[in-house]
Amino acid sequence: MKLTLYHMGHCPYCKRVIKVIQSRHIGVTYKDLDVYDKLRKELMAGGGKVQVPCLLMTEKGKRDQWLYESQDIIHFLKQHY
Repeated sequence: MKLTLYHMGHCPYCKRVIKVIQSRHIGVTYKDLDVYDKLRKELMAGGGKVQVPCLLMTEKGKRDQWLYESQDIIHFLKQHY
């Protein structure tokens, strides 16, 4: 499963998620909306809203899953990694 985290550098909720990712050494691609404004459109088109943090889970042959809310993301990561 490929994991992509949409985040913003100044967001405290994003920082919480990133801390868990780093502490568990989880392989994640980061997409910073502060750096690349076009990511807002990408996030809206895929997940349905421009809200960070958002974890995109991509698995071959399956539908992409977009997970919002820092606590939900952290719970998912702790269950699976």
